[in-house]
Amino acid sequence: MLPAFYARVARDIVAQCQLAQVELADALILVPNFHAAPLLYQQLAVASEREVIIPPPVLTLPAWAQSVTLNTPTLASSQRSALLYQALKAQGWFDTALLWAMCDEIAHLFDELTHQAVDMPLDVDEFAAQLLSYYQVQQHQAVTFEARLVHDLWFALNQTADSPAAHYALQLAQLAEQSRAPLFVVGLSSLSRLEQRFLARYAEHASVNYYHLEDALTPIAQTLSAAWPETLAVPLRQRALQLRQTLPVNPIAPRLSYCAATSLEDEARAADTQIRLWLHEGKRNIAVVVQDRVSARRLRALLERAQILVADETGWTLDTTTASTVVMRWVAVLLTGANHVDVLDLMKSPHVLNELDSEQRLLAVHQLEQGLRQHGPAQGWARLIALLPADALVAQAVLSALQDAALLVNTQRMNSLAGWLDQLQSSLQLLGVSQCLVDDAAGVALIDVLRQRRMELAGDVGLFELAEFHRWLSRELASAAFVETDVDSPVIFTHLAATRLRQFDAALLLGADARNLPSLPQQGVFFNQSVRSALGLPTRAQAVAQVQADLQQLLLTTAPVQVLWQSLIEGELNPVSAWLERLDSVSQLAWGGSLVNQDLHAQAAVAMVISADNAVLPVRQPMPQPSVPSELIPSKISVSAYNALLACPYQYYARYMLGLNAVDDISADVEKSDYGQVVHLILRHFHEQHASVMALGREAAIAALIEQSDVDFAPLMVNDYFARAWHVRWLAQVESYIDWQILREQEGWYWYQGEVDASQVLALDAGYAIKLHGRLDRIDKLGDNYAVLDYKTSNGKELQNKVDKGKEEDVQLLAYALLLSEDIVQAAFVSLDDDAVSSFDLAQEPEAAAETCATRLVTIFNQLHQSAPLPANGIAKVCQYCEMRGVCRQDYWV
Repeated sequence: MLPAFYARVARDIVAQCQLAQVELADALILVPNFHAAPLLYQQLAVASEREVIIPPPVLTLPAWAQSVTLNTPTLASSQRSALLYQALKAQGWFDTALLWAMCDEIAHLFDELTHQAVDMPLDVDEFAAQLLSYYQVQQHQAVTFEARLVHDLWFALNQTADSPAAHYALQLAQLAEQSRAPLFVVGLSSLSRLEQRFLARYAEHASVNYYHLEDALTPIAQTLSAAWPETLAVPLRQRALQLRQTLPVNPIAPRLSYCAATSLEDEARAADTQIRLWLHEGKRNIAVVVQDRVSARRLRALLERAQILVADETGWTLDTTTASTVVMRWVAVLLTGANHVDVLDLMKSPHVLNELDSEQRLLAVHQLEQGLRQHGPAQGWARLIALLPADALVAQAVLSALQDAALLVNTQRMNSLAGWLDQLQSSLQLLGVSQCLVDDAAGVALIDVLRQRRMELAGDVGLFELAEFHRWLSRELASAAFVETDVDSPVIFTHLAATRLRQFDAALLLGADARNLPSLPQQGVFFNQSVRSALGLPTRAQAVAQVQADLQQLLLTTAPVQVLWQSLIEGELNPVSAWLERLDSVSQLAWGGSLVNQDLHAQAAVAMVISADNAVLPVRQPMPQPSVPSELIPSKISVSAYNALLACPYQYYARYMLGLNAVDDISADVEKSDYGQVVHLILRHFHEQHASVMALGREAAIAALIEQSDVDFAPLMVNDYFARAWHVRWLAQVESYIDWQILREQEGWYWYQGEVDASQVLALDAGYAIKLHGRLDRIDKLGDNYAVLDYKTSNGKELQNKVDKGKEEDVQLLAYALLLSEDIVQAAFVSLDDDAVSSFDLAQEPEAAAETCATRLVTIFNQLHQSAPLPANGIAKVCQYCEMRGVCRQDYWV
């Protein structure tokens, strides 16, 4: 159908030029996109009956307008946004974090007002009255505010320079006055009122001819008109029966097919199969009309796995590229004052300090992570460098280089957008990022965008904070598109509007569900639909009608067309687009056949591109119980490792012999383990300063402990607001703790030492030895006798269970009794989590418990040196949360 349309247009253009005695080259043709030009040139050559012709210019209307040079100053979009931002910020009407979004909304509204030639009243009260009448209200403060905001900013901007839309209007006006060439308008739709007035004005001086594809009435067009009529006065069934009388055979079934998928992967595989089938048939111009970008990304991955490149006209926004990510991460580092999370992410990027090889980079990251795990989260270059050990030379060099680059950006002073861009460029250059961007296609596009914005904003004197610049840059990159132009492929990813008057061998509608088709931008914050209609601005109904017209034109001009969508999303039904569902209903009512055909899924299963794997599946294994050579058996063991050895020998083997102990996450949030550590620190500091609470007095002791708690909690509360909750939780225990300590001193026990590192070396057979080591939270003294106490922030019931079963399951207190190596008469847990602080004594005599603990430890290690196995025989409670469960593979034992 499309070649016939172009042939008809070309014959008429040639005839009109001959009738007007105008050379064909002197005419001018307007088309919706430049893809229409080749077919039109071809048909013009045929219609002119010449072997060689000088064709007329074939342009889009904006491209034609750009040929006009004006002497008036033009305000770039970035300049206008900066001016709007300053104006809104000065008024203080909106939250600063929302201002850039508001600027975009207002700029878009002003462009619409210009394109639709809306006359703005000079008086703001007149404009407010006009809006009130459109809203059909007598008086409303919100409407009056909306009117004043739009009116004041409109006239404020118009006093500076022409906006891009106003510049376009002036260019069209000059064309209308100066041009006299015959004008042929081919397939242009959704023209703005400004463009319509231009064409009408042009027609006063020269001929203007219009051509529309919908002029031809074909069986396909009749079917589409029955499914999508201009009015719904006639019921669908009646329209279908009337169509059957006119067309006894279904004209659309051979051209159009639907296929519902049950998942994203299912949809992508079906699309991949259909495209490869079309390529096998010899089709060399296949359109994939993308309605769902997620589906498109997965489809592209499958096609590239099959070595089929894609010419992606839709592209993707720059903020989704790796080049943009590294730049925004660097700005985030500057904005947060070198927060450890952002710094670690930046260090991992190969774009930063690219002279580092991968091993050095990984080493630097590891060294910083180790420092953070040891000293806790940190912020600021000095603090990050200070927490590194002396031998972490690589991490020190990397952090110093990052700090040098950060010094080029003055984060404490406000600056213009151009000034921020200059500083950003200087710092990126020092980091080596700029060179990496030059070597990457998306990076080059990013550099071009930043360079263009720098030129546009050179004269802007508005001052912005770094946070404002960060939000501006984020929005600029989110609105800038990156499109690969160097890919020549028979498979073209495009959008529906870009298919106008284009010839395709086949088309695939991807993601054609009711959520994505029609795909429309969100409604703006200014003016509802009825007010927009009254003002002459485009409405949602008009946008929907244009999408439907584009879809109708695609179905008229392209065959075959395959429709794909996900019929289920997260277990919920997801219907096909209402337009396509209505077309299928017409097909069923008129001819008794549905357009839905699921055969593509069966073909996809056969055509799947897979990697052959002929390896034999591993045989299921029994419970592992390895033996370890004597030279690999550790010569020391911590109390926690001793506990792990008794809980499950294989867990000890995996964690401490193989070194598979999970690395702790670096968390900026205060967790319960952090809470326990700071409570330990508070109590040690308190008792070091106050040997006797009774001598100090209850009230004074409570005040002193609260003061010490505030001091030791302060660093945590600086970095984490929720640390205050843990602080409050501990303060609720202070009085109870002091009362418990007074009772203990009344019994004669006094605090002696805290946080004591202790160890005991035990002799083994054959000259071997094992060293048990651990940290004792607290040692108390009564005369010549000693007690070892372990603070716990767990509840009393759990602790009572531990001391009752200590001999069989938990050896912590037994090991602490052994480590004290003094005249010990008490070993106990101290619960700091219940309503009242209380202690839970070991059920055994401490000296006997210590001897039992030593004997068992010696026996176990003597057995290990004699090649005793280490079975994975932990009880269910131990296995439930064991980090080594994936190593022992308990779930897959024979």
